[in-house]
Amino acid sequence: MIGLTSMMPDKFRLDHPAIDMQHEVLFALYNELKISQENEEQAFDLGDIFLGLNGYVATHFLFEEELMAAFSYPESEQHHEEHRRLTENVANLHNRFKQAKFPQEKTQIANDVAEFLLTWLAHHIAEIDRYLVQHLNSRPVVH
Repeated sequence: MIGLTSMMPDKFRLDHPAIDMQHEVLFALYNELKISQENEEQAFDLGDIFLGLNGYVATHFLFEEELMAAFSYPESEQHHEEHRRLTENVANLHNRFKQAKFPQEKTQIANDVAEFLLTWLAHHIAEIDRYLVQHLNSRPVVH
């Protein structure tokens, strides 16, 4: 990402430029949410964060699943199942947000989204995606 400051700590870099660039989006969404929780004057609308998150899961998961198929990733079924669960969790959180009527409900949902994203970052990227990238990087590049 030329000219942009990276939000992603080095320990989450997987040595796959396309996947790392897409993961930067998730870190940016998490950081927007944290800023919103800490400073009302700089708050982002939680609805906008959900728009970004919904778009992210749709495109990023499809990208990874296409790579898994193209490179015969042996753990693709388990990885795909994890994507399904994450997508379902995002949808459930978004539905809760759309049905929330009181500010304290939205605050709780924002806290739940932050916790969910932190768990996602720590588990899915640092562990599950790392295995995928190791497999991709071990395969010969076909021209």
